[in-house]
Order: sequence, then C-alpha cells, then structure tokens
Amino acid sequence: MKLAIKRIPGVAVPVLALALFTGMAAAQQQQQAPPNNGFGPRVQPPQQQAQRPPDNLPAPEVVATHGDWKIQCETPAPSTQGAPAGQKQCGMIQTARSDKNPKVGLTLVLVKGQQNGKTVTMMRVMAPIGVYLPTGVALEVDGGAVGRVPFTRCLPQVCIAFAEASSETLDKMRKGSAANFIIYEAPGLGLPMKISLNGFAAAYGALDNL
Repeated sequence: MKLAIKRIPGVAVPVLALALFTGMAAAQQQQQAPPNNGFGPRVQPPQQQAQRPPDNLPAPEVVATHGDWKIQCETPAPSTQGAPAGQKQCGMIQTARSDKNPKVGLTLVLVKGQQNGKTVTMMRVMAPIGVYLPTGVALEVDGGAVGRVPFTRCLPQVCIAFAEASSETLDKMRKGSAANFIIYEAPGLGLPMKISLNGFAAAYGALDNL
C-alpha cells in the first residue's frame, strides 16, 4: 500500500520546522507525561541524539485560533555574533492526551516550507520518551488508515516523528472531523491520541497569509 505520508530527508523547510515549538512542546510533554508514564524501556537508535533548541529563539506567540487549532509564530532573535534576526516563521499546533492513559500527551505541528521551488507541508509529532520507536506514529482520519510518520530523533523530554504530508493526506484532514495519531508502547500496543480537525482547513489556509 502506498503511504500518503512520506519522509523527505534534508528538506529545506524554515528553521521553525526544526526549532520553533521544540522547546515549547518538550516543556508541554514534560508536564503531560511524567517519566513514570507506563511505557517500556526507551529505544533510541545511535543516530538519534538528544538536542536542544537554540538559546536565541524567543517563546512562540499565539497569533490566531481556528476551531481547535492554534497558529503560533516566532521571529528568531539575532545571534550573539551579530547576525540579523530571521523572518517570522509560523505553524499550526494542537495537543492531545490519551483516553487510555491521561498522563501521556502528544503535540502535532504542521509547517509550510519550500523545497525545490515548491511548497511542502511538514508534519511534526511530539511524543513522550519511552515510546516504541520502530513502529513510528500511525495516522487515521475518520477511522481510515492513512500511513505512518517515522521517528527521527529524541530530545531529553520528547521523541519526534517527522514527515511530509502529501496533498492526499492534507485533503483528508481538511474534509475530516477527527484524526487518530497512534503511538505504541510495544509492538501491537497502541495508544490513540484524538486530534480534532475542527478548524483545520481555516488554520492551514491562514498559514499562507503570515
């Protein structure tokens, strides 16, 4: 089956896709998912190294709310070497908790960027450490399977899955009412996180005007 989500290594998206929400989401996950969250031992491939966002990134600002989605923006501050501040960067975000285990939370961020002269949408899923990494994060929209988002790295308080969302996936999310992002404690042991799609189309469209 052809997956509607694909990972693109080295995609040239804004700094936001790597750093804008990383510190914020890590802090959220630290509050939502204490270390004793019921997950098994943490599995971290050698290429996944803990990283932290740059110190010169200011806290993101909520600039709009569309249904259950928030749009947050930041303008990177000048570096200590005197480099000028970067262009404002924005993304849409929503956080959910597991009905099975309320201690476990997940944050979803979508960011638009440029790759080879065309617009791409990168989907970043922030999950708690201890998640079973090889399975990735499964995505369903209104009960129908869409694909999986692969984990790419773990930070001290959060593991991150990262992929490009295809036009087919985005169309399903625009037309749908709810999405399930399923993380796994172990093979076959999934924890679904319900993400509301109320306001998704409006928030996604609003990213073009920021």
